[in-house]
Amino acid sequence: MKPGMLRGALLSMALAIVTAMPLIAQLEWAEADAERMKEEIRIDPDRLWYVRLVNGDILTGPVLAVERDDQGYAIRVGAVIGRAKVYVKEIAWIEALERSYRQRHRVFIMPTAEPIRNDHFVGLWELGFLYAGAGIGDIVSITAGRTFVPGLAAADQVSHVNVKATLYDAPNGIVETGRQYYAAGVTGSWLGSSNFMGHVYGVATFTGARSQVSTMFFAKVSGEDFYTVNGGTLFNPFNVNYPTGSVGIGLSMDARLPDFYDLHVIGELWNNDLTRPANTMVFLGVRTTNEHVSMDFGLAVFSAPAVVPMVSFSWTPF
Repeated sequence: MKPGMLRGALLSMALAIVTAMPLIAQLEWAEADAERMKEEIRIDPDRLWYVRLVNGDILTGPVLAVERDDQGYAIRVGAVIGRAKVYVKEIAWIEALERSYRQRHRVFIMPTAEPIRNDHFVGLWELGFLYAGAGIGDIVSITAGRTFVPGLAAADQVSHVNVKATLYDAPNGIVETGRQYYAAGVTGSWLGSSNFMGHVYGVATFTGARSQVSTMFFAKVSGEDFYTVNGGTLFNPFNVNYPTGSVGIGLSMDARLPDFYDLHVIGELWNNDLTRPANTMVFLGVRTTNEHVSMDFGLAVFSAPAVVPMVSFSWTPF
């Protein structure tokens, strides 16, 4: 096995092991923590919470009360099974339900209009593109990455930077718990050190109880019209025709399967030049995720025609 393939395989195995391991970050509550939880309940008594227990079970529902007895602190959750009393020592992770899925800011390639918020993450796309992202409040999201492909010189690697601002967030008036988000952003990409292209985009996202859909318009505003991509020892150089001023569109969806909190179907369709229908890609895949790790697997269909397997991993720490 080649060294690059071995490194990719080992990293994939490590991420799979981390995903399979039970979460062990248990909460150590003090009086201040209990008072803060009580205050959140008073502020929004209808807020739904996501509670993952140490044994892997999941409860969702409003937190009705915070109590303390000789076994320690406990919360009362209005779950489907009834009014459940859960001791803090039995909880692996607790968060408001709308914040429990921490991948809403992106689908596979496309960003959504939702912000990263105060989270940060690192990811690996196609076992060769290492990227990371962070949020500033509920407005600014920054993502950047670079390929590290064996056989390509440093000057031939691909780099990408995306800065997004979520400008509007409100109920969408369609779904009872749904929201609508609108964002604008700029990107810079380098297909090798000498091949720069810049884009601007706008994206709108509508969310429901288990799903979200996004639509995006983008335009190339900077760079040359023709590029030569060098493949080092991996493939022969080839030319790319992508004129400045090209306008494209993208559609994406992310839907959690019923009764599965950790399994989503994701899909994208985009075209980077509306005057060229052949510049279209369709992606369909599945995402398995928990509070920290997500793994995407799917197939991308290009109009060449070509079918390419696609994988992506990300880790979002506390």
